[in-house]
Amino acid sequence: LVTREGKEEEILATQLVPGDLVRIKNGQKIPADLRVVEQDEMKVDNASLTGESEAQKRKVEPEKRGSVHLEAGNIAFYGTLCVNGSGMGIVIATGDNTTIGSIAALAASASNRDDFQTPINKEIHHFIKIISAVAIFLGVLFLILGFVLGLDALDNIVFCIGIIVANVPEGLLATVTVSLTLTAQRMAIKKVLVKNLEAVETLGSTNVIASDKTGTLTQNIMTVQHIWYDGGVKLANGLGEGVADQKSATMQYVRNCISLCTTATFIDEEEEKNNVPFQQRKFSGDASEGALIKYIEPHLRASGTGIVQERKKKQNTLQAPVQLNQQIHATYLRTGRGKTPHPLDERCS
Repeated sequence: LVTREGKEEEILATQLVPGDLVRIKNGQKIPADLRVVEQDEMKVDNASLTGESEAQKRKVEPEKRGSVHLEAGNIAFYGTLCVNGSGMGIVIATGDNTTIGSIAALAASASNRDDFQTPINKEIHHFIKIISAVAIFLGVLFLILGFVLGLDALDNIVFCIGIIVANVPEGLLATVTVSLTLTAQRMAIKKVLVKNLEAVETLGSTNVIASDKTGTLTQNIMTVQHIWYDGGVKLANGLGEGVADQKSATMQYVRNCISLCTTATFIDEEEEKNNVPFQQRKFSGDASEGALIKYIEPHLRASGTGIVQERKKKQNTLQAPVQLNQQIHATYLRTGRGKTPHPLDERCS
């Protein structure tokens, strides 16, 4: 969601330019390097960029002169994730000009260098130097001995060349290629795809592989499996005993909480027209909230309503971001009574 020339519109991240004012919500990825100008308990996950495990709070105040760019608290970096709160920022860099873009460019230039060699390349070159030195040494040695013994000069030179050629391992290329191919084939059986044969040797000598879980080992797709209400845990879906009763009064409160206390929304109108199952639909927002709306939307549709309609009925006047340390997420709604609900008054000071 971007504000450009005084107009607010929703555009693709690839269409952003420096100077655009971008609104960021909880669960969204930062589309470009942003200078934060407004924030409400906004925190970002910089793990992919700096390796910091804890979410970092963003601020509006400028940093001191000479501070480290990556540690700036008023910059939201491209590719990081807003995990709490919301905010607004001015685009200061896009694409390859972003911080992560410059890091990627450095990594690409390092791997594309002409002098870059894999470990097996280094070993083969070292082996070839040794074999070449031995071959040349033996060839020259027998050439000298031939002249000392008075052999014919032409025969002596031919014999010298033969010794040198005989010591050259012509089958080395085929042997290495076949060995790496067989290793890659065995790894393919275990569902490991090797794009570069030279990487097989490096991968084979690896003891520990540290990998980012989300998007690599998992798909960042969450689903609702159980619901706790009325003092017990119920199955979210299914038939029979132990399954949540959608007709119970308590489940109505659960529906209201999910509908009104989340900000995730379905974003593809074509999926709505084609009646794509809700579990397969695309959404905008936090993964956990996406799982909640995917679960509750079919039940709301069955009762003749939906999340969008429920949110329109009771528009929120204020939303307090998720407080992970207190396990609280609050949404204040317009009830139509002209004042804040009485139960909330009793809890305020």
